[in-house]
Amino acid sequence: MQLNRVTAASAELAEVARLYDRAFPANERWDLDAVLRDDTGISELLSFSEDGGFAGFAITLSCGGYTHLIYFAVAEDKRSRGYGSEALRLLGERYPGNVMMVDIEREHPGADNNAQRRRRKEFYRRCGYTEAGVEYNWRGEQYEILILGGEISTRDYFRFWHSVDEHSSIFD
Repeated sequence: MQLNRVTAASAELAEVARLYDRAFPANERWDLDAVLRDDTGISELLSFSEDGGFAGFAITLSCGGYTHLIYFAVAEDKRSRGYGSEALRLLGERYPGNVMMVDIEREHPGADNNAQRRRRKEFYRRCGYTEAGVEYNWRGEQYEILILGGEISTRDYFRFWHSVDEHSSIFD
C-alpha cells in the first residue's frame, strides 16, 4: 500500500470527495478546498492505494511534535481487509517522532450509531492507540482523543489547536 499527497490536480480527488461525503455527516465536514489551499505544510490530504486502486484517505494536521488525524476513511469495498491498519502504520512512518492523535465520537448508549462508535474505538485500540484523557465538544458532539507514541494533556491539546489556527490558512 502507498500514501499519496492529494492536490487540486490529483486524479483521486473526486474519489476522496465522494468518500468524504459518504463517511462523515455534513455538520462534521470541513471545506476540502481550504485543506488543498493550505500552503503552510501543517495540513495534508493523503489518499492510500493498493495496486493503483483507491483504498481511502486521511487528512492530517502536524504542528509542534503532534500529528492529528482529523479525517480517516477506508473505501467501503476495502473495509475489514486490513487496509485501515496498514494506512495507520504508514501514517505513523510519515510523521516519525510525532505523537499521533485521533478524535472519535464518545460512546453514548442513546446514539443511533453507538455500535459503530464502539467498533471504531476498538479498531484504533487494536492499532496501538490509547485513551489520552482529553475530551471536548464540537458542533454538538462529544469527542475523545486517542493517542499513539506519547501523551498529551488537555492544555497541550488546546495549545496545538491554537498553534494550528495561528500558523495555518485552513480556517481563513
